[in-house]
Amino acid sequence: MRNLDSSPMFKLSTIDSEGLIEAPNHTGTPERRLLLGILERALLDYVGNEEKEALEATEWLFAPDNEKNRRTPFTFGWICHQLDLDTADISEKIRKMPKRGSSKIAPWYLTKNYGSAR
Repeated sequence: MRNLDSSPMFKLSTIDSEGLIEAPNHTGTPERRLLLGILERALLDYVGNEEKEALEATEWLFAPDNEKNRRTPFTFGWICHQLDLDTADISEKIRKMPKRGSSKIAPWYLTKNYGSAR
């Protein structure tokens, strides 16, 4: 069986996404990794090139943060609550993330690995 903790997807969820998720327990549980994977997919869609996916991710990520949202399973607010993340803080950081535009590579990857986004 493959070790998920060393997979690139898990590393992106916990480390590469501009410090959005600074998980104290990087190994986590399978449930935590699932929730991080859902959040990561939404982030990739949000910054991505596909307009429909970006729009759907935007709607999901920035839905009103209210009690109903935090209690409804698999909403952004619920996932943040389950991961002990501050929804408002995370939302603010996500809004500041650069979009990919025409590039196939995420801007933070270029900055991290090459010193500047192209």
